[in-house]
Amino acid sequence: MEPEIVQLNIQRAGVEKISLQAELIDLSQDLRRMVIAWPPGSEERNFDAFDFYECLRAFRRVIEPDGFRILCQGARPNVCPSGISSEAGAWTSYVLTLGHPAVTKDLVGTFDPVEDIASVGTVEEQDEFMRRHWAELEKGPKPQEKSSNKGPAG
Repeated sequence: MEPEIVQLNIQRAGVEKISLQAELIDLSQDLRRMVIAWPPGSEERNFDAFDFYECLRAFRRVIEPDGFRILCQGARPNVCPSGISSEAGAWTSYVLTLGHPAVTKDLVGTFDPVEDIASVGTVEEQDEFMRRHWAELEKGPKPQEKSSNKGPAG
């Protein structure tokens, strides 16, 4: 498969956006690579992982300590790929609602842009959301969500 080129906007609060190109390469069925020049104009760096979402997270761990955020769907705190999507490279991810199962209408492109820096977060914020999300799912449906299958009163 040919490498895919994606545009990524990176921003630090109050500073103009920086537009970068990232090259996404399928090295094998279980290894992907994101190649990006960071800081801009420097040598390219490789970020390898099982899927492109994790490559993105590896890059985010490098830039976040300096206050930079990537303005894409995969950097939102409540966005994560499914297991099946991850196996296929994680080109798509789900926008999750705390404690609710993911549904198809909530799919977004992992690298699709978002405009506002306030809508993205850090890898740590993403991990915290996922911990809370899974804990809520394990509790099961909330009482008002359970279907009422009451028989005749008697």
